[in-house]
This record gives sequence, structure tokens and C-alpha cells, in this order.
Amino acid sequence: MSSSKSNSVGPPAAVRRYLRSGVRSVAEVRAFLDRRGLPAEAIDAVIADCRRQGALDDQAYARLAAEHWARQGYAGRAIRQRLAAKGVPDALVAEAIARLTNEEGDAERATRLLSQPRWRRAEPSRQARWLAARGFDDELIERIVGTADPE
Repeated sequence: MSSSKSNSVGPPAAVRRYLRSGVRSVAEVRAFLDRRGLPAEAIDAVIADCRRQGALDDQAYARLAAEHWARQGYAGRAIRQRLAAKGVPDALVAEAIARLTNEEGDAERATRLLSQPRWRRAEPSRQARWLAARGFDDELIERIVGTADPE
């Protein structure tokens, strides 16, 4: 009896703490609650409650996460993969990527990133590795690094 009482009180408090530590997707919260052994019906109820309170919104999560990763220097392809790995629905991933592309495409982002003092001084091979690690495609890297290095 006390365990069911702790389940009815504990998970919402645990979810509030989990959500305070960062913006989360519905899938991440679902996995968090599942790891704590909650039944599917209870998980659905907690998620519905969080959505009603505005504490859980996959569309906002996708937009914020995509913007964050773009500022960190990731290409659209890498951002798409990261959002999918977080369980964001495909339609919301596509919407977030389209919004980013309207603001700044991969070529503009790569050029802007390489214009930073740290990367302007870097060897072209290092620039290329750094861009590749962030999901930029080879053709774009060759074009950008080739134009960024006058030699």
C-alpha cells in the first residue's frame, strides 16, 4: 500500500525535478518514468498532466534544441539525427529543421563558424575534421574549407 502511495506522489515530483534540469521531449519523460517502473497508464496520465501545465511540448523542445545545436555548430543533418534520437516525431523534426534552414543554411553556418578567430587560424585539415564531426557533408566541407583557405 505504501509503495502505491509513493508511486502516486513520487513520480510527479521526480518528473518536476527531471524537467527542471533541462527541456525534455515526451519520449525522454516517458523513458524516465518507465525506468522507474510506472505502468503505462500512469505514464500517460503524468505526460498528459505535464502537457496541460505547459511543462512538456515536443514542438517547443524541437525548436529550442535545434537552435541550441545550430549555435553549437552542428549541421542540419546532425541536428535531425539528434532530435530523432530524443524521440521527437518526424513532422516536428522536419519543422524545426525547416525553421533553421530559413534562418541560416548549412553553408552559411559553416562559413560563420570558420570565420571565428579560433577556426580562421586552424589548418584546413583541422577545419574539415571539425565540420565533419558536426555533420556537415563532404562536398560542402570541401567547398567551404577550400574557399576559406587562400593557399
